[in-house]
Amino acid sequence: VRVFDADQVNGRHFLAMELMEGQTLKHLLASGPLPENRLIEIGVQIADALDAAHAHGVVHRDIKPANLFITKRGDAKILDFGLAKIAESQAFESDAATIARAQNLTEPGMTMGTAAYMSPEQARGEPLDGRTDLFSFGLVLYEMATGAQAFSGRTSALLFDAILHREPTLPSRLNPEVSAGLDQLIRRAIEKDRELRYQTAADVRSDLKRLRRDSGREHSHAHPASA
Repeated sequence: VRVFDADQVNGRHFLAMELMEGQTLKHLLASGPLPENRLIEIGVQIADALDAAHAHGVVHRDIKPANLFITKRGDAKILDFGLAKIAESQAFESDAATIARAQNLTEPGMTMGTAAYMSPEQARGEPLDGRTDLFSFGLVLYEMATGAQAFSGRTSALLFDAILHREPTLPSRLNPEVSAGLDQLIRRAIEKDRELRYQTAADVRSDLKRLRRDSGREHSHAHPASA
């Protein structure tokens, strides 16, 4: 989101930001999963924004549907860099504070919000790099494809156990409209071992664009133009 100015009036600090009209992805998903072509269009934009942030050494650390905004023009914006970290070296500092914050966001017995989109290394409080955002982004893509969270739990302990040790149901089993290619992309994005995960947002963006191209070819073959 564009920030035009930062100043203060009578001791009160403020940011002047662009006006956006639309809704968060969280609200958009309240009505169910998105068509794959729509998912890809939004996904490409989010991947592009993450690529830009990571190129400047910024890791967001709180990618989730509530922090992704879709304007009326169909543009995707990443909100709330309040938890973001700027790289001081190749590794980012431990995320224990984020875990504590997430645990305080919800009442006991309720499904966790922010914590439901944490990467395994984030849940373990390990040093982070941009790949943590890619895992969270993969969970967002999963929810866009299925309308359901990949991981859930009645308590933080159950939720973290699922993130660390359990594999979510394949998206296509929850939504038969999900293509094999999207299944594969999401599975790679949410690999628990970050060495096996997508390494850059640019790679995710490329695979999403490849999916878009291939689905376009399938559509043209299914509906050939008349002579």
